Amino acid sequence: MGLPSATGRNQGGLGMQTLLTTEAAAQCRNCHAVNGIDIVAESFRAYIEGAANVQEAFPSLSADHRELLMQVARRMRGEFHWYLCPECWEKMGEA
Repeated sequence: MGLPSATGRNQGGLGMQTLLTTEAAAQCRNCHAVNGIDIVAESFRAYIEGAANVQEAFPSLSADHRELLMQVARRMRGEFHWYLCPECWEKMGEA
């Protein structure tokens, strides 16, 4: 199971560790908008492999971004996934 493509980004000055980041993206099943977020690849790997739950792996992310990551992980594992963007999710609540 591979992660989406990762790129090295220097997260600090000289002598700082380079963290590999990856973009996780999902397409809304309703409006077809694509939403994505850059995340630390090692944290995403830990989440996908079950070493951490999404709140532990990404405590600083919003609930909307964590939902996106959960749906991307489900898709990568070949499980049922159904992503709705925050705007479409809100519209569903109004119906």
